Amino acid sequence: MSDEFLEVATKEINEELRGLEHFLALCKTDRDVIAVSSKFQKHTHKIKGLAPMMNKKSLGDVSDSLDSLFKKIIDGKDMQGILAVISEIIPFMISMMNEPEYDSERVKEKISKIETLSN
Repeated sequence: MSDEFLEVATKEINEELRGLEHFLALCKTDRDVIAVSSKFQKHTHKIKGLAPMMNKKSLGDVSDSLDSLFKKIIDGKDMQGILAVISEIIPFMISMMNEPEYDSERVKEKISKIETLSN
């Protein structure tokens, strides 16, 4: 990838992460998260597409899992505990974006939490 692409993609992903943080800050209950799940999903969808193209596969994987979770919520699935999970995952995603090397076991642990909630 060109330096220009990486610069633009980095900026876009960071904007999407700020968007996730913004909506998370508005949520006080699981119901709040459910009410704005389509807004969360738009951000996770963009990150899941961009992250792998800039060698941030783990970030893409976490975003993909969250994207699937939000799609289930949009389709009507009730998710108890969603606020607690995303309150943990979003800061983790920000760290993944800003730290060059990230522990793959922690990534798997976070994805597992998302998938457990999703089932």
